[in-house]
Amino acid sequence: MNKSRWEEIMAVAARLFREKGYRATTMEDIAAELKVTKPALYYYIDNKHDLLYAICESAVEKLMEGAKKIMREEGTVEEKLRRLLRWHVSMFSAHRDVIAVYLAEEGELPPEKRSFIRRMSREYESYYRELLEQGIREGRFREVDVPMAVRAISGMCNWLSAWYRPDGKYGVEEVADIFFDLFLRGCESREGE
Repeated sequence: MNKSRWEEIMAVAARLFREKGYRATTMEDIAAELKVTKPALYYYIDNKHDLLYAICESAVEKLMEGAKKIMREEGTVEEKLRRLLRWHVSMFSAHRDVIAVYLAEEGELPPEKRSFIRRMSREYESYYRELLEQGIREGRFREVDVPMAVRAISGMCNWLSAWYRPDGKYGVEEVADIFFDLFLRGCESREGE
């Protein structure tokens, strides 16, 4: 398969799924946008579900790639958490359509594919969990409900797909730093605790 053609198909499909919604977007829409026939599109993909799956898998793989690298790097728990938040937030700028489709449309996948994507998502979230647990053990963070804290981080970062605009008041690093400061102030250990 021609990699650049496949990437173009995924980019167009992700944009259309984000703009129109997965259900409202047809294979005809995607083919028309690509200026190819529908049979030519089916040369690359069997069906719309497979295309959605490829987009969702790509989103989680992109998140995982950076997270694994960050977790291998040197640094304090706070430094790694800041870098992980920056990575997460930066994905919305660099891969806005793909990440937005993954967050909004992943539920449209067939159960077995949805299950795999959710397992990958939980693995990604485990990096946040690991950092929070390490911070608690080291006394850098106070005792918090770690699963709830991970949900809070995910919620802050993932909600960007609804409101963040690259031409807005804040750049992605500034947004990530604001999130980090808000989160850290809520978790950091205080005198007497």
